[in-house]
Amino acid sequence: MFDPGLKIGQILKNADIVDTFKCGNMGGMRRSKTTNTLVIVSDYTKGIYHDKWIRGVLHYTGMGKNGDQDINWAQNATLAGCGRNGVDIHLFEVMDAGEYVYCGRIELVDKPYTETQPGEDETPRKVWMFPIRPVPDNDVKKPAMFVFTDMDDYKTRGKNVDAEYAKIMASKKKSGGKSSASVVPVIPKIEPKPVFIVPADVVGKQIKHKAFGIGVIKKITGTHIEVKFDKAGDKTLGYEVYIKNKLIDFI
Repeated sequence: MFDPGLKIGQILKNADIVDTFKCGNMGGMRRSKTTNTLVIVSDYTKGIYHDKWIRGVLHYTGMGKNGDQDINWAQNATLAGCGRNGVDIHLFEVMDAGEYVYCGRIELVDKPYTETQPGEDETPRKVWMFPIRPVPDNDVKKPAMFVFTDMDDYKTRGKNVDAEYAKIMASKKKSGGKSSASVVPVIPKIEPKPVFIVPADVVGKQIKHKAFGIGVIKKITGTHIEVKFDKAGDKTLGYEVYIKNKLIDFI
């Protein structure tokens, strides 16, 4: 496993990412065979892809600016194989142009799915969405405009969020870095989510994971479980997400 030596929330420049991960300097998905990593970038300032956070899961848009995306093409295939191909995937978010916020290593928590988004040429096309989550989970800063309580919340107030954010960025640039109060969005108050407690008696139980195979739960760490898989080795999983989405079964 590649350790970039970065702290969660650390802000890097593009050149720093290239130097650290030995990857290319362009694009939202950058594969490096030298470090055996895939760097993915969720850049909210460009408005090309419609990424969104829902209940701690980032629904990340695949690779390809125009036309229908292919899940078997280039780094879409690499991300789809997360957890099986041995490639470490690291996430960065861009909320201010040129500033890459490190969000840590991620895992795929559910099957990729398709939705319709406009391409760079404004023509509607099929894109692949990858539900991913930092592992272990962390409280890295997320852009409030792109955080939703559930899919219904996204459908209610997320339709024009990319265009609204672009206006805020333009206003910020015009005012020399200070956001204009007149365009700051009002974000609905979100009720705190109840604390999820992992049952103590799961330790020692055998589970089957769709990607990692059979393993034994060795330890509970907060809301996560540490599992030793027969073939995939030690993994840290978000228990609540995996149970709700039926990604693991007790055997």
